[in-house]
Amino acid sequence: MESRALILEALEQVCELLDTLPMTSRRIFLMAQIDGLSNIEIGERLGLTPNAVQKSLARALVRCYAAVYG
Repeated sequence: MESRALILEALEQVCELLDTLPMTSRRIFLMAQIDGLSNIEIGERLGLTPNAVQKSLARALVRCYAAVYG
């Protein structure tokens, strides 16, 4: 039961972190990390260049890293 509580707490923290990201960055992050889409696939779905997707994803990852590791 304790491990379930830890998992739920971690998920809550992830949700809070995702809420701090701009909407497009959040969508890109989730499409890459959860859906496993490539930058090209994400770009096609969102009408962005793969380079724009890469930059947005990099910014999102930096913010996630900073939130976890300070």
